[in-house]
Amino acid sequence: MVVGRILVVDDELTTLQTLEAILHRGGFSTACVSSLDAAREALARESFDLLLTDLYLGGDDLGSELAELARDRWPEVPVVLLTGRPSLGGMLEAVRSAVREIVVKPVDPERLLQVCERTIEASRIERRARYHAAQNRVLSAVVPMIIEAKDPTTSGHSERVVRYVDRLAVRCGVSDEDREQLRLAAMLHDVGKIAVPRAILCKEGPLTAAEREVIERHPQDGFDILRGLEDCEQAREWVYQHHERWDGRGYPNRLQGCDVALPGRILSLAEVYDALAERRSYKEPWSNERIVALFRKEAGHHFDPDLAHLVADGLEREGRRFFAPTPELLF
Repeated sequence: MVVGRILVVDDELTTLQTLEAILHRGGFSTACVSSLDAAREALARESFDLLLTDLYLGGDDLGSELAELARDRWPEVPVVLLTGRPSLGGMLEAVRSAVREIVVKPVDPERLLQVCERTIEASRIERRARYHAAQNRVLSAVVPMIIEAKDPTTSGHSERVVRYVDRLAVRCGVSDEDREQLRLAAMLHDVGKIAVPRAILCKEGPLTAAEREVIERHPQDGFDILRGLEDCEQAREWVYQHHERWDGRGYPNRLQGCDVALPGRILSLAEVYDALAERRSYKEPWSNERIVALFRKEAGHHFDPDLAHLVADGLEREGRRFFAPTPELLF
């Protein structure tokens, strides 16, 4: 099985043939060239998973020049540098050119294969991470605008909830990885409202039982809409759970207590806080004192009791500044 395609560059024909044989035994496909110009043409002509080049390519030509060219391509081609004459100047040039690894000649076949496999896999992981980050940025920018176009009274809701959950996550010791997933869940938590008729979203006054049933489907709809969000299953799960309650009386699955992970419980509380603190089509914003009283009353019922009292204490002590990134900034 071919595990990657490698462009191999060396001005010594015997070395080039040896490298090609080693790489083929390791399952790699190769294109082999012996000059800087031929390597440039190959990079312009086709895609490679790795550039394996000698540091010195005859005359004044350096493999580090190819490394810079490979770095500027999209997708970027990672570079492993070969050298039989290590020098400080050459090493510094390699570092400046963002070479991934340096292998000293004579080449140990097993080490070379390990370096190539490791470098290609690391590059693929980085590429997937960049792709998913870009995908998430697009989702985070577009989806809230679509929701707010249907219900203008919720303008800024998702962005505020992102701030609230992140500050609470920091105060509660949530890991950096979970905080990233939580911020994404906070930005997308109401995506299921895309399926809710605008007349219901913007209705002034109480909803009917039938309208309430439609609204309560939005966590499931959001979960379904985000099915293709790769590597973000936690965020998708918290979107699904953001209307569950500590006492098991929430929806859609009546989960209870720690059945919802701490980040999901943070999202639930932060979403309610923003709904209370801001003006909606059916209500005026609540006072800080009224919100504090609700959180204390609902500790152990609607909300995780420790979390509810943490927020109530903070709001009582600092007001909205409790959610600010630093004590002296409001937002």
